Amino acid sequence: MQTNLEKVDCDPSAEWLALATRVRTLVSRLHEKAHGTPFLADAAELTGETHLLCDHLERIHRDAGDLIAKLDTKLPEMTIPTLDAVQREAIQIHRETHELRADFKDIIKALFMWQDDPTERVQRKG
Repeated sequence: MQTNLEKVDCDPSAEWLALATRVRTLVSRLHEKAHGTPFLADAAELTGETHLLCDHLERIHRDAGDLIAKLDTKLPEMTIPTLDAVQREAIQIHRETHELRADFKDIIKALFMWQDDPTERVQRKG
């Protein structure tokens, strides 16, 4: 279990929502396959617990997004003079990973867990 925990990133990005969706699908398939077997009761319990856990994860993600949005509106845009343009873009990219957007480009990025490179962004803006 220690090796699996090392892979866990505490960042509440969209990849966790995608994982929750995949887990829901897998457990539902398992439950369907268990019909007519002695494992049906266990599969049903696992399905219920998994859906509760995924609901909890999605609520936490939504709450974190709401909190970030509230902080963004209440706090002025924080620019620290010691940060260069690349560091500021890295911070902005990190913020964007927490936003839920329906733009096709953003959906593709989330599916492939792709993030923009801050240096390239500064060069495009410059």
